[in-house]
Amino acid sequence: MATINCPYCWTPHRRGDLHLRCGERCGADRGTTFPERQAKKGRCPHGNLPATRRVCPDCGKDLLREYVDSGGRNIAVIGSSDSGKSTWVGVLVHEFQRGQVHQRFDGMSLDLLGESSRDRYRDHFAVPLFEQGRPVDSTRSALVVTPEPLIFSLRFRQARRFGGTGVAPVVTVFYDTAGEDVARAQRMDELISYLDAAEGVILLLDPLQMPRVRELVGTNHEKTKYTEQLHVVNRLGELLRERRKGSAGKKLKTPLAIALTKVDLLREMFGPESPLRRPSGHDGVYDEADGLDVHEEVRGWLDQWYDPAFDRTIANTFQHYRYFGLSALGAPPVSGTELSRSGVHPYRLEDPMLWLLARFGAIKMKGKR
Repeated sequence: MATINCPYCWTPHRRGDLHLRCGERCGADRGTTFPERQAKKGRCPHGNLPATRRVCPDCGKDLLREYVDSGGRNIAVIGSSDSGKSTWVGVLVHEFQRGQVHQRFDGMSLDLLGESSRDRYRDHFAVPLFEQGRPVDSTRSALVVTPEPLIFSLRFRQARRFGGTGVAPVVTVFYDTAGEDVARAQRMDELISYLDAAEGVILLLDPLQMPRVRELVGTNHEKTKYTEQLHVVNRLGELLRERRKGSAGKKLKTPLAIALTKVDLLREMFGPESPLRRPSGHDGVYDEADGLDVHEEVRGWLDQWYDPAFDRTIANTFQHYRYFGLSALGAPPVSGTELSRSGVHPYRLEDPMLWLLARFGAIKMKGKR
């Protein structure tokens, strides 16, 4: 029987081990939970109809029906401080809902699931980015507050075998981790369960954390401490192996998308024929040829401007990985409280997500080499 990872505490459970909750008719026992497999003819131990939602037996939180039925796709989004994780998530949802990505994938829709996800996205992402024109707030550490998931359903129109069209939902869970949790080993340990439950990982690299890039493009940052991006990769590999017996000496099978952010600042560092100077080629499908062109371009850039050891470490740790280059905003913020007056104009923002969706089989892939 397939297992379901709770999107709140990341604990895996078999479907029959999920709990149901007693309903209003149970009086004083209302809210009592019991394993679903103990339900007799669909009724609780008191003989009444239980509440409809399943409950995680570990953390006691309600699980959305669509998440349980689909099995969910947990995606971890990590990166050092200032890599733009929160901004990337906030703009990505907007682009899949009503932006350029929505227009290029006919019949696709994105729906945030549950009041918690809808309220969190509106208050922490949509309002600051698209109404107030300011950057999103920094994510709080997992030691201070448990990371809240952003759960949404992606639906793609698909042709049916015997004619007509159907809709295939892909329920996705995003977590946005604090930069200091990635940078500090003792805090990253708190996220082992979260990473272990991930079916895909998106690692965002901040080019301004790289000394040679800072010297070349110039920054107004007054920070004296920066995060070594290679250390983040090493730590990620260590944590993914923590609960996987026999993984020593073997490459990890969790697909890893490594995205170089803020490429709007790096435009002059890429030649005129660079694939990062042309629009995304993913129009209704994932264009593998375009993806591989970008992959090789970013890999060569990292060898030249950062450290050749980075790619060697990735290649020796992960069986499936891909490099990307993107800009979530399209232009740097004016200040810590104000975005560019040109607004939000993302560039290749969706590429890492589309690659994972293609690997999951949710969208088609063309141009395989």
